[in-house]
Amino acid sequence: MVYGKEHKIILQTVMNEGALLENRVNELIMKLFDHNNTTKILREINAKLQPLYMTIKCINCEVTGQLYWIFVNTVEDKTTSLQSEFSQAELSLLRSVFSEIVTSNSHCISSTFCLNLCSSLNQKLTKTSAEEFLHEMVIRKWLCSKGGKYYMGVRSIAELLQYFKDTYEEKFKICSLCKQELLYGQKCNNCNAVTHIHCLENCTRTDGLGCPSCHQPMPELSHNQSDYANCTMDVDIENVLQEVEMTEFSQVKG
Repeated sequence: MVYGKEHKIILQTVMNEGALLENRVNELIMKLFDHNNTTKILREINAKLQPLYMTIKCINCEVTGQLYWIFVNTVEDKTTSLQSEFSQAELSLLRSVFSEIVTSNSHCISSTFCLNLCSSLNQKLTKTSAEEFLHEMVIRKWLCSKGGKYYMGVRSIAELLQYFKDTYEEKFKICSLCKQELLYGQKCNNCNAVTHIHCLENCTRTDGLGCPSCHQPMPELSHNQSDYANCTMDVDIENVLQEVEMTEFSQVKG
């Protein structure tokens, strides 16, 4: 199929949201193409994005296990695009939160600790403003919030992983199944192997194994999807189509 307005609607929707849940992508593709071959559509969109140094990545959230489509500029640090929207104090807080998450043993930090970081910033930021900003970062998937703690968001993993690896290489573990780097996963009490929660869930669903390394029973999965992971599709295709018609593809920016 020729790349057309239907592809652009999907691209525009992913760009607008930054990270779009797989079930919402599937529903949108069914509405536009009358099939559910997401792999084919993703390949066709990325073929157009590649010359522009952009791509859509499919990434699982380490905390919820949910799969997202994420729009990524492959040559630009996406945090720089936030500079026009947020203050230097807020961005300084975000960098501090990232650093604390990566370097902590549990790879998460409490919301109280995050707010207390305000006192260490060079620029003044009230705790009320910090709380509002961090909530916005959760909505945009740069952070993930669960049980009063902040984890690395799926967008941060998709867009900033190489930076984190270069800066904090020793803090990353390797998933025993997919062999990719991870921060937050399920640890085996017997052999200490660490596995992505979504990888382990897929494995146990198909063959009922315990730990992929030693095959001993694993602790109960800590997979806990957040409320936004179960939201329903609500995209006004006509409105998105109007946006697409007003924006030339060559002007797409991250």
